Amino acid sequence: MTDPDDRFGMPDSAFKSARESHGLNSPVFRAGMYVPSRHEVATLSAAKLLPIVVDWMWESPSELIPNNDQISQLRAILLSRPDAAAPEVRELIVACEDYLKV
Repeated sequence: MTDPDDRFGMPDSAFKSARESHGLNSPVFRAGMYVPSRHEVATLSAAKLLPIVVDWMWESPSELIPNNDQISQLRAILLSRPDAAAPEVRELIVACEDYLKV
């Protein structure tokens, strides 16, 4: 999939279901409710991207839990970044690799 706005194939219905199960009027912010777009993974600074990715992988509601294929795609985008060798981006790549081992 090459759509830069794609959120790793997560359908709108998964986001809707996650919001509903958490409570539409809940004042509490639920970690892991944000799935980055492919463009964000390719362009955001590692400092901004790290908490988004970690929350998605480890704190997301059941409707948004990423599968191994999604994390493999995320990792591939990270590896294609011009700054892929930077320690901060490497940390993200390692986080993906750790997720895939679970």
